[in-house]
Amino acid sequence: MEKLKDIFVANRLFFSFFAFFFLVGLIFLIAEGKAAAFVALNPFHRSSLDTFFVCLTFLGDGRFSLMLIVLFLVMRRWSESCQVLASFLLSALLAQILKNIFSMPRPKQFFAPGQYAFFIDGVTHTGFASFPSGHSTSVFALATILALIEKNKKTNVAYLLGAIAVGYSRIYLGQHFLNDVLMGASIGMITAVLVYWVFTEKLQSLRIFAPRPRA
Repeated sequence: MEKLKDIFVANRLFFSFFAFFFLVGLIFLIAEGKAAAFVALNPFHRSSLDTFFVCLTFLGDGRFSLMLIVLFLVMRRWSESCQVLASFLLSALLAQILKNIFSMPRPKQFFAPGQYAFFIDGVTHTGFASFPSGHSTSVFALATILALIEKNKKTNVAYLLGAIAVGYSRIYLGQHFLNDVLMGASIGMITAVLVYWVFTEKLQSLRIFAPRPRA
């Protein structure tokens, strides 16, 4: 467990910002409630913003993680590709299990017709797969594992900011509530840390998983 503690210490800037983001979101959620928080985070919409967030939300799509895995394989960075893959698969599995257990309505299913005016035709989904947000789970797992792998710890917050933006895109596009995003972010972060710990602590002796020296 000492090694797990070292991971948090070495990446304290990243995890400090994550804790700040999570606590602010949680306090806002508790103060406003799920529905009011969703409306408050969507004060206005424009077609240009709709297009921007539709493109941005792709970063949380599983296909983006798979593209990155392939890129690492092409670069012969075997350990990184395996860690991203393991983080993606584990976090996605946990998110899908919770979706099936809780079966909570998406915003478009939750609100009565006319109660919220900014749902986007052809983009916003209905149904009961809101909790947790799969895209948020995926992108926070990816951001965390990339931050842990990255040697320059001062730039790691950029990964987190990107993940937060993707998480917000899920709310803006009317796909999820704030609590869905916060839970997805937590699942993604925790699973990525565990995957990184297993690879660096338990599998480092295997040559394929040993970190490659940087030039």
